[in-house]
Amino acid sequence: MEQELKELLKRNLAVSEETNGLLKKMHSAQKWGRIFRFFYWFIIISLSVGVYYYLKGPLEQLLGTYKSLLSGVDKVQKSASSLPDVSTINSLLEKFNLSQ
Repeated sequence: MEQELKELLKRNLAVSEETNGLLKKMHSAQKWGRIFRFFYWFIIISLSVGVYYYLKGPLEQLLGTYKSLLSGVDKVQKSASSLPDVSTINSLLEKFNLSQ
């Protein structure tokens, strides 16, 4: 009986040591995972900020060109609205044809 108990305690100790080793490996993997995740997001955020500052000048130029194009389109629309409509032109043409 005592021999069986000693054997059982030895197996229990071996399993406990194996479990403890696995837990230490899992803890280490989790720690390295956190470190790599931090660097992953640090690189992504740093690259995003860097690209923003690198493209800031050309994007401002592009927006300025776009705004000037829109103001030009607005001017053309205002000019088109001040032109006479088709009925006015037709009446002028009829008067011109009658005078000839």
